[in-house]
Amino acid sequence: MRSAPNMLPTFSIVIPNYNSGPVLQRCIDSLLAQEYPQLQLIMADSCSTDESRAIIEKYRDRFSVLIVEKDKGQADGLNKGFARADGEIRGWLCADDELLPGALHHVAALFAADPALDVVTGKCQRIMPDGTTRFLAGGDPDTWKKIGIQNIVEQPSTFWRTQLHQQLGQLDTTYHLGFDWDLWARMKKAGAKLHVTDQVLSRYYFSDTNKTGTAGKLFAKEAFRLVHKHGPLWGGLARIYRFLYKHFDLKGCYDKPPTCTRRRFIAFMWTMACLRVLIGRRLLLMYNWHFAACQERNIKWF
Repeated sequence: MRSAPNMLPTFSIVIPNYNSGPVLQRCIDSLLAQEYPQLQLIMADSCSTDESRAIIEKYRDRFSVLIVEKDKGQADGLNKGFARADGEIRGWLCADDELLPGALHHVAALFAADPALDVVTGKCQRIMPDGTTRFLAGGDPDTWKKIGIQNIVEQPSTFWRTQLHQQLGQLDTTYHLGFDWDLWARMKKAGAKLHVTDQVLSRYYFSDTNKTGTAGKLFAKEAFRLVHKHGPLWGGLARIYRFLYKHFDLKGCYDKPPTCTRRRFIAFMWTMACLRVLIGRRLLLMYNWHFAACQERNIKWF
């Protein structure tokens, strides 16, 4: 799918799915509602056993590629989908998310205006488990400066050129959560040119069952790997963050108000003062694993 000169680029969007029937149709409809004429829509379903099967059949003729086979996790399913992609621009949309109207046209115009552009990322409206819209995320102009420390790229609002994907290779299937963060960090290391738009391109729906809303302990484990691999201080910052998480965050020192013991909070304050001297205020305050500590302790995290 190659666009002719002066035409908007072609897109390949993969939908990874496994038993997400209650929300899958919303995701598909949001892509079809883009009314983007050069869209390759790829469904990668891991042999769902719920109503996903009926929904996929209902939209069968709207998929350019339909893959129904067991995968080894979401990253593996996405790799299967991207292996069949032939558009110039790539992205994926999880079954519990949706694109906002006009998103693809907005992104396409940015790519068309700058042939040297490799990646476009925008803002995402986050819908919390109680149905409230708490905040917008993404759109940080310092995204590439921070990506080795924080995953501030909103995956549903991010698109990249196929040439870049081919250069980097497949998503790392050893991650359950962090394969997107790893991909962004590898893009940055490869020198990819990034455009950050203020446009809100998607909605991300947290729930009581999806991965991001429930996997606190696993997030901390994978975040350590990622900051160790891509972050500063030769991986040392990851060790500092893991220490803060284990000895202070999980004990309530980051709660507002703190729920830890007075003795532990004093130790926390002394530790923070020492670390501020050793690594600087910026790196110390970029620690952002508190939501995971709340999830691990089964308390409200949003």
